[in-house]
Amino acid sequence: MSIGLSVNPRRYLGPVGNLFPDFKVKFGKNKSIRFDPIGSLTGSRMVFELITKTSGKARGGRKNGDGESGLSVSPNVHFEAQIDILNGKPYLDVEDEDIKYLIAAMDHNGNGRLSKKELRKSTFKAVTDKGLIENHSRDADVTKSLTSEDVLFQYKPKPVLDGKPGPGTLEYKKNYRVSVGIDDDGNVISVLCPQNTQEIDNTFASGSILSEVEIGQVGGKIDPLTGEGTWYADDLAWKFWGDIKIFGKEISISKEDAALIPIEDASGSGGLLALDRIEKSAHGGGDIENIFSSYYVDGLQGDPSGIQKGPLQKTLIQAVNMFVPGFANGGTAIEWNIDLQNPVDVKGSEYVDKAHALHMHG
Repeated sequence: MSIGLSVNPRRYLGPVGNLFPDFKVKFGKNKSIRFDPIGSLTGSRMVFELITKTSGKARGGRKNGDGESGLSVSPNVHFEAQIDILNGKPYLDVEDEDIKYLIAAMDHNGNGRLSKKELRKSTFKAVTDKGLIENHSRDADVTKSLTSEDVLFQYKPKPVLDGKPGPGTLEYKKNYRVSVGIDDDGNVISVLCPQNTQEIDNTFASGSILSEVEIGQVGGKIDPLTGEGTWYADDLAWKFWGDIKIFGKEISISKEDAALIPIEDASGSGGLLALDRIEKSAHGGGDIENIFSSYYVDGLQGDPSGIQKGPLQKTLIQAVNMFVPGFANGGTAIEWNIDLQNPVDVKGSEYVDKAHALHMHG
């Protein structure tokens, strides 16, 4: 879904006094779109992918889709940025929350600085023609919805002792319907991740825990005719809440005060995840005849320690981790397979009502 625009970083404008954490750029020779003047793109926020020139598959990267030799893509290193003008020259204004991860991905020798050699090896390729939007801010504009037939979630914690905790899987079918909302142009403008209920009873807590993957921003496209596309999700976190007993005392944690585990991209490049289309398959035990297209993404659990609102939320995370050993550990590798059914026409007002019923307010 590339718009054919690539920019090559020439010089990193470092954060002098925390100003201008940006890149002076030049435009690639093989861009397939034309614009005159440059101001036609100035201020346009887009999602970019970091492409690194190497002699092969470096840093766990994958070969570029066009098969070009010597070109590898760091896995899922995506970020938001916009083209602006500084002193008459174009530069890339990278979102503050993405800049440190982007620099870390480009810093191959790990010395905390970007050399001219490292800059020359990098290209930023625009993969959307617009930026992400706040999830549920355009629910009323949804015209088609793709609901999941099944969802397969796999996790692999870092072993602590004797290979434990080990990997595990969670399957969600009819009791956990993910819905992706698109507009008439196929733009992904909303994602619903309904709540799941788990009964737990262990040393830390007992009762019914509600959980949900909350998504802050969404974007990208899905072709409603072919299922082709890539869509993006940013600011993700598992959230846990409910009416439970902690050490025998009845307490209630609301969704607004939920315990949380941040979700990052597998490369460690922040929270911006790219869900790529893969070969159609019923990964989570659904009916293959009901599946329109399949999408996949891998990520990392962020560290939940030190970010909870209070001791109750901290204890709830410990209870979740005992219920699903290693799941809530920082650095746990995670993978999602989301298999979507055929798109169906929906009314925006009905989609809004569905989101509100799940306490997702646009």
